Amino acid sequence: MTFEDHIRSLTMPRRGAYPRPWMTDTDPDQVKVLIVGASSAKTFHCADVGTHDQFLDALWNRNGRSCREMYDAATTRPSKTRPNLARLSKMLAERGLTSMQTNISCASARYDADLLDEDRAHGTEIFKAVLEHVPWRAMIVYGVGASKQFGRAFGMAMPQVPSPDSAPVQVSFRERTVFISPTLAPPRYRTSVWPYLERVVGTIASTVL
Repeated sequence: MTFEDHIRSLTMPRRGAYPRPWMTDTDPDQVKVLIVGASSAKTFHCADVGTHDQFLDALWNRNGRSCREMYDAATTRPSKTRPNLARLSKMLAERGLTSMQTNISCASARYDADLLDEDRAHGTEIFKAVLEHVPWRAMIVYGVGASKQFGRAFGMAMPQVPSPDSAPVQVSFRERTVFISPTLAPPRYRTSVWPYLERVVGTIASTVL
């Protein structure tokens, strides 16, 4: 089964909405860095997005559709985390690193704690498919919740989320590097995270390219 066929099978509508595998401005088959949170806050209702084929075209940024335009069409306003994710993606792009924003649970609820158990499990299955098929070479997991969920999903002991003045904290996963970061999501987000992420991005740029 191809990557797209796998994602197609996993993203059939659930209660009138599509699961959310990722956000990226590039070809998913060319991504080098994954930016990983716990789950997404905004729901993509089928009525706002269109057909399943149109949804997949947007995920792959093709046929005149894009992830960005789909997000704008499906939401009345961006989540409060969205500008921070865009800023980190830009930092990576400035170092020549393509990126994808995804989640441990590729599912949506206003707050991660509000996710239904069945949606969380299904969303984690999607995340595992992303890890298997996207040719990522480094990952940034942000926030305590995402780090704990990552550890549970893969049976790993995860380090404590570092303070912003820390050197980059990392673990090895499938012979690649996973960096742990303070959160980018309000209400616990703090602007002091950015010098830490500058150090992380610099480390990735020096080892991935």
